[in-house]
Formats: sequence, C-alpha cells, structure tokens
Amino acid sequence: MSIEGGQGFWTGAPTVDPVRQFRFRVLINGVFAWWTKTCDKPKVNIPVLGKDEYYLGSNLPDVKPGEIADFQPITMTFVDPSQWGLRIIQGFKKASGDYFPRIGGAAWKAVAGDIVIEQITGGPTADGGGIAMERWALNGAFPTSIDFGSLDYGSNEFVEITITWEYTSFDYTYYNDDEVLVAATPRSTPTSMEEVKKLDGGYT
Repeated sequence: MSIEGGQGFWTGAPTVDPVRQFRFRVLINGVFAWWTKTCDKPKVNIPVLGKDEYYLGSNLPDVKPGEIADFQPITMTFVDPSQWGLRIIQGFKKASGDYFPRIGGAAWKAVAGDIVIEQITGGPTADGGGIAMERWALNGAFPTSIDFGSLDYGSNEFVEITITWEYTSFDYTYYNDDEVLVAATPRSTPTSMEEVKKLDGGYT
C-alpha cells in the first residue's frame, strides 16, 4: 500500500465498495427470512495452550494455539411477522411431543434445520438485489435461548423475537465458490486408537 504519486489507498479512486452492515440475508431451511432485523456473523475462538507455564531450559512460557477452534454462539433478532412466535411454539411441540418442557435433542436440531447467513454486495442484479459475497452455513445449529419480546401500551414499535444459536462449525463460501472452507464431517465414534489419540490430543 503506497500513498506516493497520489494513486495510493487513501487518494486513489475506489475500486470496491466497503462492506455495509445492512446488506445481508438469513435463510432458514432455504427460505429467505425477510423479517430478520439483526444478525451476528460467526465468532471463532482459538484456545491458548501453555499460557503462563514454564519449562526446563526456557525463560518464557511456551504459548501455542489449541488444535480445535471453538465456535461462539451468535444472536439474531427478528421482527415478529405475526406467526413467527407460533412457529417456534410448534417447534417445541414437535421436539417434545406430550412431554414439554422436556425436549429431544435430535428432534430439536431437526426442527431448527439449515441456517445460512449471506453477506450481499452492493452491485445490482437482474432482480434489483445483490449477489452473495460471503456465505456462512451453520452446521448443527439449534436455538439455546429464545426471547419472545416485550409488550408496551406506550410504544408503537414492532415486537421483536431474539434467538441465540449454538452450532458445531460452519461452511464458508466466497464469491461463486472461488474460496471455500468446508468443515470436517463428524462421526459418532472414532474407528481406531489413532483417531482416539487425535481427538483428545494424544494423552490417552
């Protein structure tokens, strides 16, 4: 990045439009959830191993990153389009049968379905919208917190429903599959002792 000659980053003519927060869409089971008001993007935490631990022959702690990334919960706020709350209640009914508030974990995940976050470019397309610049498909997503909103005689604001999602990983696509990151497919159990050692860091 050079600012010499008047054609650098700060003074040259812009060739891209900065990313804007309002250019996004959320897809739930393939359906555009137009009532989504706010949405977090995925959050990744890299654990730190060996922090503040000293070893023989070393004057400094041996700090290194952990081997498995940790995905933090994300929150979405929805404007209630009059039936969104009902559909969430129907989801509880499917996941619990006649035993609410007890719910079945596998059934609850199935109710949530596929959750996709797309960040949209500013360039117009034939339908007047933009194209997906970034696509985040949340794997194994399910709600861990649901706030059905508040009511107030003194307010004319929309009722908002807030959902916090937990997920195991995400698949990422950038611009027409030019750059793709796909999470490993999980299995229920390891198939060999070598895989067991990989899963627990080799301490078994």
